[in-house]
Amino acid sequence: MLRNAASFRDPSGRVYETETCVYRTITAAYAEEWAYLKSCGLLESARKIGLGSFEEIPPEELPEGLPSDAVHVLRSPRLPFISWPYEWCFSQLKAAALRTVDLHLLALEHGCILKDASAYNVQFFEGNPLFIDLLSFERWSEGQPWQAYGQFCRHFLAPLALKCKRDCRCGLLSSRWIDGIPLDLASSLLPASAWLSLGLAMHIRLHDSMQRKHGDGRQAAAKVRQMRMSLQKMKDVAQSLKDTVLSLKLSAQHTEWGDYYNDTNYTSAARAAKEEAVARLAAGHPGRLALDLGANTGEFSRLLAPHFDLVLSTDYDHTAVEKHWLSPPLTNVLPLVLDLANPSPSIGWACHERPSIMERCKADMVMALALCHHLRFTFGIPFTQMAECFRSLLQKGGYLMVEYVPRQDSQVQRLLAGRDDVFDDYEESKFLAVFQNCGLQQVESVPIAESVRTLHLFTCNTL
Repeated sequence: MLRNAASFRDPSGRVYETETCVYRTITAAYAEEWAYLKSCGLLESARKIGLGSFEEIPPEELPEGLPSDAVHVLRSPRLPFISWPYEWCFSQLKAAALRTVDLHLLALEHGCILKDASAYNVQFFEGNPLFIDLLSFERWSEGQPWQAYGQFCRHFLAPLALKCKRDCRCGLLSSRWIDGIPLDLASSLLPASAWLSLGLAMHIRLHDSMQRKHGDGRQAAAKVRQMRMSLQKMKDVAQSLKDTVLSLKLSAQHTEWGDYYNDTNYTSAARAAKEEAVARLAAGHPGRLALDLGANTGEFSRLLAPHFDLVLSTDYDHTAVEKHWLSPPLTNVLPLVLDLANPSPSIGWACHERPSIMERCKADMVMALALCHHLRFTFGIPFTQMAECFRSLLQKGGYLMVEYVPRQDSQVQRLLAGRDDVFDDYEESKFLAVFQNCGLQQVESVPIAESVRTLHLFTCNTL
């Protein structure tokens, strides 16, 4: 049993993990709050709108490895994959924000408050946002302000506003600030037109001004002590945040890769042949987790879905991921924003709180369709580094499905237009040799009809 590397800030409890379960301990510091939460009916009501499931473990059934200061222990199933807010598209982050504020409003109805409004408390499971931090609730005292208000604005409202009013790529700023985008930075980056929204003006610009005015910690503490908020005022603030989040909508966007499938060189026969090959190879090698790299809007990810418990459908184009998320959903396909040439890093205290995508993902199958030529010609990644990266994402005994796109393909010619072709290593024989030298054994090759492309299947027998 291992302690979760991010579980050290909250004195209320700690999180421990096994391969199949997550155990959350509750210390004496939170025991009274926990008793109240169980008796007031909040937890039962919250489960209906997206609170994670759990069961309380009696003392005689506690597993070894838990600390002796645990007053109560909760057990829940381990989620198949943990993702971070800066890997979500706009609508995913918006859904997580609405789930959080809805739970806060529900808590107020039960005499409680959400003390922690971190975006990291939300995960996506079976196509829906799931709030996983059961110890984020506490009893509310009359007049008590909502101390998590600023956290909600930094973790949710600021990145949503920047994505909506400036550029979707601004969401990546959340990977730089683990406790959310600073409001002074968000305020300076947002265009003047953003302040036409009363909600954004109040919760970001005015909020930032108040923070600047009371920047001294002693002044801020005194100001907080003076504040008295009625229950209705608390509800009004939460509802205003919810209305502001709901009002944020992306304008129609077009990017080169977000519209890839409407601008491709495939004939209908070639497309059908590729789909048949992908579906057949996936069916022959099913597993728990599949990772589709460069998935665009996820059409081929859906072919993996019947054969894996979960499919991570990743692409660096925010518009493509947004389109995928808004398409008719499959509950076991999770779209994520991922730039493989510069993947999600490890961040937080000692770089251990939020592990990189490379550490979190050990897949039974990795699929890279029409990707290697982009990595080689656009980012300058040699075949050796590609093979090592793909292998690192696989479980031992896992499978790698790679589409090789030769020089004569029109998409490659499109990438090389206007630049010198100095990539002498870009040959299929060299591609195959390098991948096999990196410990990837070739299993099958499938030429794609009516195209010059080939689908290659490798297996990984070493780590």
